Amino acid sequence: MRRGRTLSVLVTVVLWIYFVGAFLIGYWLIFLGAGIVRGRRGLSWALRSYARGFIAILLRVLPRIRLDVPQRSQLRFIRGSVVVCNHLSFLDPLLLLSLLPGTITIVRPDFFRVPVFGWLLLGAGFLGPDLFAEGRPWIDRVQRCLQSGDNLLVFPEGTRSRDGRLASLKRGAFYLAQQLAAPIVVLRLGGTDRVFPPGRLTFDANADNAIEVRQLAVISAAEAAASTTAELAVRVRGTLEAS
Repeated sequence: MRRGRTLSVLVTVVLWIYFVGAFLIGYWLIFLGAGIVRGRRGLSWALRSYARGFIAILLRVLPRIRLDVPQRSQLRFIRGSVVVCNHLSFLDPLLLLSLLPGTITIVRPDFFRVPVFGWLLLGAGFLGPDLFAEGRPWIDRVQRCLQSGDNLLVFPEGTRSRDGRLASLKRGAFYLAQQLAAPIVVLRLGGTDRVFPPGRLTFDANADNAIEVRQLAVISAAEAAASTTAELAVRVRGTLEAS
């Protein structure tokens, strides 16, 4: 048991060394160059590349973990969509950012206050939870993002599930899709909570399972626009629960 805990700590340290160290050692130059050349899209590409590196190292240091994404090629072609997914672990956003092209998401406001990292998130177009406050400035930003072909990733549960079961879904993502007539892509994650369990600060080096990503359904832009927010939430919940 002690050996397992020690290995988990070592794995966590390795991943944090990549997450922080690789940026400080030189990856910041890639962010800088991508931002200068392509602006927000360049920063978004750099963040996706960085997330892909993190997942690649995770699979290397945890060889018993398998990444099972049978529709990987389909995910690469998702454009201009509101992507909704269940939420099991802090690992989820990094995993999905590594798989989805041109994707922004909603992050905690304190992330924006982290020097350099917070600036990169803002520059890449990431949003704060006040996205759903009254007024349209944030919604207009989302509209521009979707019209440019980028995606908005939202975890409608609002927080990680502690037991793997689906919590109640907040309606903000469905409101945006309905108001902006944007297609909704429904994904389901599995296994990330066994690799990086909620409430723990370390990755589990003893985990032996598959991390699964499944595309369950696509609700067209026309269907989203013609539905109410409540109807969309019920439909997506039913899709997630049936999988």
